[in-house]
Amino acid sequence: MAEAFKFIQASDLHLDRPMQGLSEIPTDLKRLVANAPYDAAQRIFDLALAERVDFVLLAGDILDIELGGCRPAAFLLSQFERLAEKNIQVFWCGGEVDHPERWPSAVDLPKNVVLFCSSIVEESLATRQGRTLATIVGSGYDPKRKSSADFIVDEQAAFPIGLTYGNFEPTALNAKHIRYWAVGGQHRSYCIDRPHETNPSWIVGSGTAQSRNPREIGACGCQLVSVDTAGVARIKFHAVDSIRWLPQAIEIAENATIDQLKTAFTERAMKLVHEHPDETLLVTWRVATTGEYHPRLRQSQQREEILQWLRREFGSSTAGGLWTVNVQMDPPAQLPAGWIEEDTILGDYLRAIHRYQADASLNLALHEYLPARLEDESLTTAARIVGDERQTVLAASALTGIEYLAAQREPATGLTRAA
Repeated sequence: MAEAFKFIQASDLHLDRPMQGLSEIPTDLKRLVANAPYDAAQRIFDLALAERVDFVLLAGDILDIELGGCRPAAFLLSQFERLAEKNIQVFWCGGEVDHPERWPSAVDLPKNVVLFCSSIVEESLATRQGRTLATIVGSGYDPKRKSSADFIVDEQAAFPIGLTYGNFEPTALNAKHIRYWAVGGQHRSYCIDRPHETNPSWIVGSGTAQSRNPREIGACGCQLVSVDTAGVARIKFHAVDSIRWLPQAIEIAENATIDQLKTAFTERAMKLVHEHPDETLLVTWRVATTGEYHPRLRQSQQREEILQWLRREFGSSTAGGLWTVNVQMDPPAQLPAGWIEEDTILGDYLRAIHRYQADASLNLALHEYLPARLEDESLTTAARIVGDERQTVLAASALTGIEYLAAQREPATGLTRAA
């Protein structure tokens, strides 16, 4: 009878890669940001020890040894040694940045670490006290590999696991007898259960352990997998990130006072801090409004005051706090009806915006305004705005014009849809 066992799957640690998309952060947060990739990786190895797993799968992009220098390599070696003391094996396939041949020949990996080549598929055994628990069929990143045809394993092999890196379609990972695919290369975690009468399998990505930019939102971590004696896997995601991007949207009336706005922010911020006591949250607030347009709510001076207040109130903690990256206001849903008809600069501006919004055939070709010396193909392409981005840019432009041209106006009773 097969034995039950446990393992952890992790990938895309990118120990050498810093965070992006942050500015104006305090000194204590800078230290947290710099150490975040290591803190997340540390939590993975701590979890492996706490759960007494039998082995750890590392599915690529752990570190770029050439860019990272000594710190990430020394950190990783120390973690491998910790696992070796508890007889926990490590199976590591290279990704795009950690090809096995890049590891310095003068630095020996601990004996509990198996590093798979990227050009061929190799087989290794996960064992416990001399007894085989699983068969690891692994290969690192190969841009020429489009299928799993070369992941060959014997039908009688103990719980075959395919370990690799790449952006595969699920249908491409169809090698016979593989029960579990551990795949790196995607920064969001996923788990695909493929039922089958005789050979059920899973395709699992752990995602990155620590997000690096505002596009990678939500929890990041690793997968803890328990396999019972019948070969059934139970897969549980564990968040390990110490810093997390978590954009928030709140709704408030156009005529809200600054105190009412602060109350709305406070209620949401306190809720977030309570729900995420172990993470520092990086929040961009998006404020949507209801009711009649009120210019004072949208004055840049007031937004800056709110931004600095949020940072003072919730951003001073060195851990488990909330740092406001930015505060953004949605365009107003309604504008005073007479504005677009006015014989003023504001009226001219709103009519121009409205004309472009109503007629998609009008080119929004900003490259025409580039100085001749800057007109190259890349800049010209970037300055052509089309599709959904076109409407977004027009709405933002309308809001910018209103802020500068109508900031001191009092609200009117007649309303019209915003440009």
